[in-house]
Amino acid sequence: MMKEKIQELLKNKKVISYLIIFAISIFLCIPLFSKYMDISRDDGIQHICRLIGNANALKQGNCFPVIMSDFCNGFGYSWNLFYSPLTAYAPLIFKLFTSSYVVTLKLFMLLTIFLSGVCLFQFTYKISKSYKASLISSILYMCAPYHLTDLYNRIAIAELASFVFLPIVFSGMFDVFHRKNTMPYGIIIGGIGLVLTHNIVAVYTAIFCFFYMLIHYKELLNLKIIYKILICMSIILLCTSFYWMPLLEHMLATQYEVFLPQRMYKDNTLISAKLSIGDLFITKHYDMNFHIGFAILLGMLFAFSYRKKFSKRAKKTLRIFFIFGLISIFMTLTIFPFEYLPNFLKMLQFPWRMLEFANFFFSIIAGFGFASFMNHNSKKEIYVVVFIMLYMCVSLIFAKKSVVIPFNEERYLQTIPITSSTGRVHAGCASFEYLPKKAFQNRKYLETRANEVIVLEGNVHIDEIKKENTNLYFKIEQVKGVSKLELPYIFYLGYHAELQKEDGTKENLKIQESDNGFCMIILSNNEKGEIQVSYKGTTLMKLSYILTLIGIGSIVWTKFYNLHNVAR
Repeated sequence: MMKEKIQELLKNKKVISYLIIFAISIFLCIPLFSKYMDISRDDGIQHICRLIGNANALKQGNCFPVIMSDFCNGFGYSWNLFYSPLTAYAPLIFKLFTSSYVVTLKLFMLLTIFLSGVCLFQFTYKISKSYKASLISSILYMCAPYHLTDLYNRIAIAELASFVFLPIVFSGMFDVFHRKNTMPYGIIIGGIGLVLTHNIVAVYTAIFCFFYMLIHYKELLNLKIIYKILICMSIILLCTSFYWMPLLEHMLATQYEVFLPQRMYKDNTLISAKLSIGDLFITKHYDMNFHIGFAILLGMLFAFSYRKKFSKRAKKTLRIFFIFGLISIFMTLTIFPFEYLPNFLKMLQFPWRMLEFANFFFSIIAGFGFASFMNHNSKKEIYVVVFIMLYMCVSLIFAKKSVVIPFNEERYLQTIPITSSTGRVHAGCASFEYLPKKAFQNRKYLETRANEVIVLEGNVHIDEIKKENTNLYFKIEQVKGVSKLELPYIFYLGYHAELQKEDGTKENLKIQESDNGFCMIILSNNEKGEIQVSYKGTTLMKLSYILTLIGIGSIVWTKFYNLHNVAR
């Protein structure tokens, strides 16, 4: 019985396609698992240390750790308030199978390559109804030079994950206008995924989706379509509220480095990171591959040659994607005035990041082209297969330029001081962009400050200090006057301080930001008792968690409601 089921599965073209995609994913990641492959370079060291910090926080009992208490000399540093959180947690699933955080991250990278191929396959099949076109598109997408650059050269985990959700979003957009009787869950799932993996890619995806809707302006006259889109947007905002609401709250509370003009982007960097037209065909850059890929270009040429054979619906979609792909490419070039765009668009940081969109749009078109060529030249199928296999090998060879000595992760299992040399950026804190502006400007103070309560003003006797992660206890005996105490925590919203007086009464103390960018409390005259400080989060944070649960419930409810309607 089991043998028959297996044989039946192997006759299923979709199952075979997924097995091929999985095999190609393994092939593309073989060098990744070499003991000589260093993934600590570029962004890699930050993601490794972030995983270590989150794992430690989870062991301490924090279900959703906002502050990594061991980071920044033990004063606490927050990645998860500012940086999309999905890639901080999802890789830890693999920690159940290995003791190594490096292997954990590599397994997650393999998963993103596989899922990106599967998701593009599903989307392309929705348009083409062709297993050939869908499979070839997914292979080209996985092997795209910029995709492999993210994998091997940039170790850009968040951007790698965004490759998975990009096809899902456009699959949902396609459903809105071409499968009007279904709920476009792709928009919801893909939108949530992009916001929680790479918010910059999410912004640009939203812009492309906006223009995709404008192109279908006639269908927008149907109020049901507008209603569906608004429902999708509302659910995305609800489900991701646990991330963006605290982010906005901190943006309004004080000045953090990440929000300052010219901090996360610089006009001169935007200009220097632009590409020449030649770079799109042959990349001369030492570390990265910016060329489109000759297989994608050839497939697009085939698509143009056989365009008359495509269905009307597919032809329109491919035409839109070709325009979007050209726009993406144009935005990477030296002639595009990126430095004059509004600031929120300049957050892209590097114009060549638009190659992710170009790879997505062009891979689909190229898949159609190769499939059409094979359908009309059946005897030459073997040549196309050999060509694509050779292309995969060549792409992998060009991508894997940087192989150095193994990374010693044991050094980072215990957080290292911020004065330690860890390369271009500090391990775990990057370029300190998530510090308050005052703390960033006083980094010398941050480096030398003792991990204790400091009296900034007044005359206070402090005794029996006990600090454990984000929990702090100490006794005070105030002599006279108003006193200011600086706590050994960098200023982030959500810390709570409570004074238990000698008479048994309790008083909540307001936490403010000191001139050094640390948490500070002010005491009145002649206070005595015990002060307890802990991180509990803000009221808005707690509200955002509730809204996220409502959003998840909304997805479940709409799915159940649609299934109920179909059953009727």
